[in-house]
Amino acid sequence: MKDDEFCAQNLLLQPLEKLDKQANQLSVISVDLHKEENRSNHWTSEYEIEHLVIRRGQAFEMTISFDRNFDPEIDTITLQLVTGKRPQESKGSVRRLVVHKELYHIDRWCAQLKDIGDKTANIRIMTRADAIVGQYGMWVETLTKTDDTVFHVRHKCDEAVYLLFNPWVPEDDVYMELEEEREEYVLNETGAIWVGNWRRFGPVHWNFGQFEDIALDVALYLLDKAELAPTARSNPVQIVRTLAAMVNSNDEDGGILEGRWTRSYPHGSTPPTAWTGSAEILEKFVENDYQPVKYGQCWVFAGLCTTLARVLGIPTRVITNFESAHDTDASMTIDFHYNEDDEPVDYLNDSVWNFHVWNESAFRRPDLPSGNDGWQAFDATPQEVSEGVMRCGPAPVNSIKKGDVYMLYDLPFVFAEVNGDRVYWVVQKDGTMKADGVSKHCIGKHISTKAVGSDERVDITDTYKFPEGSEDERKCVLKANKFSSRKDHNIYDKKMEADVSMKLTGSSNMDILVGEDATVTLEMANISTETRTLNVVMCSKMAFYTGITFQDIKTEKFAVTMEPKSEEKVTMIISQKDYLDNLVADGAIKTFVKATVAETQQLFVDFDVIDFVKPDMNVEVLDDPIVMNEDFEVKISFANPLPIPLKNCHFHAEGSAIHSHSHRHRGNIGPNKEVSAKIRVKATRYGRRKLIVNFYSEQISGIRGYAFINVKKYHPKQKEEGESESGDEKPDVAMETSGDN
Repeated sequence: MKDDEFCAQNLLLQPLEKLDKQANQLSVISVDLHKEENRSNHWTSEYEIEHLVIRRGQAFEMTISFDRNFDPEIDTITLQLVTGKRPQESKGSVRRLVVHKELYHIDRWCAQLKDIGDKTANIRIMTRADAIVGQYGMWVETLTKTDDTVFHVRHKCDEAVYLLFNPWVPEDDVYMELEEEREEYVLNETGAIWVGNWRRFGPVHWNFGQFEDIALDVALYLLDKAELAPTARSNPVQIVRTLAAMVNSNDEDGGILEGRWTRSYPHGSTPPTAWTGSAEILEKFVENDYQPVKYGQCWVFAGLCTTLARVLGIPTRVITNFESAHDTDASMTIDFHYNEDDEPVDYLNDSVWNFHVWNESAFRRPDLPSGNDGWQAFDATPQEVSEGVMRCGPAPVNSIKKGDVYMLYDLPFVFAEVNGDRVYWVVQKDGTMKADGVSKHCIGKHISTKAVGSDERVDITDTYKFPEGSEDERKCVLKANKFSSRKDHNIYDKKMEADVSMKLTGSSNMDILVGEDATVTLEMANISTETRTLNVVMCSKMAFYTGITFQDIKTEKFAVTMEPKSEEKVTMIISQKDYLDNLVADGAIKTFVKATVAETQQLFVDFDVIDFVKPDMNVEVLDDPIVMNEDFEVKISFANPLPIPLKNCHFHAEGSAIHSHSHRHRGNIGPNKEVSAKIRVKATRYGRRKLIVNFYSEQISGIRGYAFINVKKYHPKQKEEGESESGDEKPDVAMETSGDN
């Protein structure tokens, strides 16, 4: 049976009213949902959607107008709220509330008659704190009993009611105690996502835009498309697990965004580095008849998840893990292979991403033992399947730290991302392999998120693991290893003498502008009383941020003899001409260094990434004042740092409550040339807003800037007498600008 046929047979969804109206019959004329007052009380005033948006577990009020005065002696009012494609009482998706004068409970669905006016009744409705989240239709029924007649009328309200999670109510599983955290993780429309590498990183500013009218509709569409049962929609665990699956399109299940990690992108698509926020992606998704948008990478998936979870009321933040491992075989170790000539065998290796971005949402986990409430990690970037679907989590961060990888969901994968050990394998000429060593402290560094109330970075590594090398940390790794797919391989047996200290230095520790030469240096100190002979191999390759290499640059080998108590260093220079022809927009130079001490078989292996510094972008707002719903002009400028032309250049702008998402195509930009462009945008809500601008080309991307703009509700001369607005709290200059690099 089709959904519409099901609803047609449900008598509760049919209007009831006699054609020949009787004098005593009580009929509904109109329903006033008091949207402005209710939305203000429920922290939903910023939602652009026109319907009433409220949060569960909290009362809201409405006024019903009738064709005569309501008489509680003969009249009864019943409110009916329905949700889902096939609403029915037995599934909890139909709620029928008889309006009582005195009865009112904060722990159940109920309706209270507050007062009676001239042909009106004012009613307070309470929803449960574990109610189904989604769009509800509302019906008002009146039952009038006289001495010999019963009149029954059912009226369908024209407007929908959207019911969300409520972090302000302790009874809701998503409750968050601190107001400043609710402001940050539920209400903040913009944020910062950290990218780069573990030595050098910075923020990408992102427009989440969760209050734009399209966001809530798309979030609910995804739950429908995933066929998530209405009863499951009361549970934040099931909601975020569904979002993790539906934000990516890998399973051909109607998801939003297609991932792609390549050197170039097809004409007509948008490279991942071009996006500045979620709103435009959601708009493209709807405009293209819900076909996947092309293309995204991890921070884009995480930005979308933040938007869709926050719009539903779930406290959510973006997490960046540097040196993030991708374990492909549930071993919870990260395997790296090289041949007998000390050259990497790339196709055999697990990847270690320079950075990887996922999400955390905060809620209780009644499905797990105590101690697992709080932040839950989940990930929409398509990496590995979970229960047959490309998704990850939610995984309780407390259990990740403790190595309790048997908890739900997908803890082994997340544990390996942040705390796996790297195992080195020698691939011998006959194809056999042997473990050559283990690095215990190279995975999971500087795990980062945006600070509450500012754009500063907060390091939360200690929430995911104990201090590297500590007894607690090693215990957790060994505990997790008991659940490894290769627990029978005793990779920790090999012992070796270590009397030469080695450290990798060079350009990765410095600010190297794109187009400049780079260096890789190995510093060595022989602390023994004997001579030591070292064989050193240095390799450099162009690589994506995922750690996947796509072009060899340079390899050098060194033989070093060290006298007792002496120090030496060897350096490989990577000149501009070595890499410039292979430079791609989001590429970096990945270096691999292996050193072996001949006398003791001491092994040193290390990796590093050279991310080039990008030039600053200046974002200047040219108009003043900026008034809501009026176009204004923005000037963008920066200098091409390269001695070669930049091809296929685009500027891209987006901002909170700025709906005219703007692109400007610039064609090619000459070598070392200054460039500027002007774009026109429009703010649709007043107050302090953030405009984010991005530049990308085939050779370089990630040149970003932003401006804070104070948007006026009216022109000063039009401002109504005595009216105040949040946009007037700042000076009329109304602009702060910054580059991201």
